[in-house]
Amino acid sequence: MRNSLIDKLHAKLNKVTFKSLSKEVYTNAKNNLKFISFGSTLKDLLKFNTEKKNAIIVGGGPSLRKINQIKVLKKYKKNFIVIACDGALYYLLSNNIIPDLVVTFDPHPTRIIRWFGNTNLKKKDLKKDDYFSRQDIEKKFNDEIESNKKIIYLFNKNAKNLKIALCTSSSKLVVKRLVKAKADIYWWNAFLDDPQKKDSLTRKIYKLNKLPIVNTGGNVGSAAWMMAESVFNCKNIALLGMDFGYYIETPIRATQYYDVLLKICKDKSKIKNFYSKIYNKKLKKTFYSDYVYMWYKKCLVEMINNSKSNTYNCTMGGILLDKKIKWSTLEQFCKKN
Repeated sequence: MRNSLIDKLHAKLNKVTFKSLSKEVYTNAKNNLKFISFGSTLKDLLKFNTEKKNAIIVGGGPSLRKINQIKVLKKYKKNFIVIACDGALYYLLSNNIIPDLVVTFDPHPTRIIRWFGNTNLKKKDLKKDDYFSRQDIEKKFNDEIESNKKIIYLFNKNAKNLKIALCTSSSKLVVKRLVKAKADIYWWNAFLDDPQKKDSLTRKIYKLNKLPIVNTGGNVGSAAWMMAESVFNCKNIALLGMDFGYYIETPIRATQYYDVLLKICKDKSKIKNFYSKIYNKKLKKTFYSDYVYMWYKKCLVEMINNSKSNTYNCTMGGILLDKKIKWSTLEQFCKKN
């Protein structure tokens, strides 16, 4: 009974997500054509890693702040290519770390701009969307107005020194913000479906702009991993803040897709069935996750298993475990590589 309900919820969520996002992604790609000239393409980074460095990917999961391996990252960052997911940028900049690359591609019309600072944010806007006041990615963003002021300052201060892998699916607010701040932009397209099919959205967007296509695994963390592996050709890749789950004490309301579930699940008491407890044998600790995160995890694991690179999970939290993924602290990884 429970599996049947979960399957139905999962199928409905996928259907709602793809139907809404596909139109939004294509519209954004068309609108962004006029901004392509303000940047380069991701191909221009293929020769960036001349020293053949390994990579550290910084995701925005809750363990990033809870475990807080920032001292280690500061100590060793010059020896590695540091790739930040957009949701981790505030954490890094506030700790005086400028990543070598920032990756962003979520098409949400109003949320993603906040990782770079929304210069037009007003208090009345906060009533329309409670995402940042309830989410567990960046706790300091719970105080929305104050945190927005801080990231505006930090981003404006460092923008010209930031390389940003900007997907054509990104919203006009994000694109205009990055262009106006004169960030160093590198454009790319997201791999959305089979480009060999005539009705493929990926193919349709590629015909618009002829930009390189990257397999994202459905989320920014996996997209960052793919860039470390295929753009920078890193042999060893560390993952930080890549939880794909929540600490057991995290309220369901603070999870990433709670608002979507509220819309598609008529019986609110059934929402808890969308979540599962998962035991992390490395930490001997139980976390919980939702079916979207578990799908993201599955996609990344498949990508890693088809790669010749070595991947180390240095997150020290979450549910990302697999035979091909080595478990390590960030300091152990840095000393070894």
